[in-house]
Amino acid sequence: MNPLLRSLLLLAASGAFPPAIWSRFEEEALPPEAFFLEGEGLWNRLGCSQQVCTSLRGLEESGWPEREAERAAKSGIRLITFRDRDFPESLRDIPSAPRLLYVRGPGDLSGSAVAVVGTRRCTAYGDRVAREIGRAAAEAGGAVVSGGASGIDGAAHEGCLSADGVTLAVLGTGVNVSYPRNHGDLFERVVASGGALVSEYPLDSPPRQWRFPERNRIVAALADRTVVVEAPLKSGAMITARLALEMGREVWAVPGRINESACEGSNRLLYDGALALVSIPDFVALAFESQLSLFPMFGQGGEENRPGLNEKEHRILAVLKKYGEKTVDNLAVEGKMSPADVFSCLAALSAGGLIFPSGPGRWSAAP
Repeated sequence: MNPLLRSLLLLAASGAFPPAIWSRFEEEALPPEAFFLEGEGLWNRLGCSQQVCTSLRGLEESGWPEREAERAAKSGIRLITFRDRDFPESLRDIPSAPRLLYVRGPGDLSGSAVAVVGTRRCTAYGDRVAREIGRAAAEAGGAVVSGGASGIDGAAHEGCLSADGVTLAVLGTGVNVSYPRNHGDLFERVVASGGALVSEYPLDSPPRQWRFPERNRIVAALADRTVVVEAPLKSGAMITARLALEMGREVWAVPGRINESACEGSNRLLYDGALALVSIPDFVALAFESQLSLFPMFGQGGEENRPGLNEKEHRILAVLKKYGEKTVDNLAVEGKMSPADVFSCLAALSAGGLIFPSGPGRWSAAP
């Protein structure tokens, strides 16, 4: 067996956090086989606890890595290390980048994709919106990434599958574990449709609370844009949004009712400057088509040379250029239009680089 794969399999099953331990191992400038040949002395230097060292020793002596690789091969599960050619580039340079992925299904992890995330306890409206986003993305030829959970995640996957699209579910369990249990059929359809189940955890790994926040960094990294449909202030979806922002990805949020706890987090993202998703066709067009072809007015020259701007977008841009930083409420009053129209204009103008979020809930014209 490839020494790197053997080492990473051991580490994945040890109970340690592989990215942290392997980063320290790389500082030792040793060949991959040294990880299991040098044993406990090296593991101690890398910061492994006694419990992890005991686990590593037992796994290594029992030949567990070979059995795990054989099981994966028989089940058609790919084991992809960070040095393999098909390891997605989008995961290589993120904080705490995974070193080994289990992938069940043929899905391409490097294609154009949008992440759709949100609460498990979504409203009927949130469920419908997530499904519509997933379906529209599939119809535009893009992939949908989510976490395979109940609520918004499942709705986004289902919407994508309804249009015969490709969807990737990043799991907080082994890729052969159905969690929640009622998603077993969904996961089978994800694989059968050309998508994939993705995890950094060994086969048979059960759900554990800490694994779901860990996997969120992979959800955020695999997509060019993350959409938060509905999310409480303290939720995994908000963690995913924060991670996406830290990675330099776009974050969009669907406006929700201000008296719904399920929307507190997603509405807060909008207040803090996230892009407002007020039109699914417009969002999907931006996500999966060339912005320049969609917005020919976003080229060189002044505002008068941008014939693609509609009348309301001209009005919003003119207000920001004349008066400087404004909130959505300010723009609605001064532009004599509804907040929904303002959000739509802001999304289009921001996509073209004509404006930018300059503070919590505030926008300014680009210089």
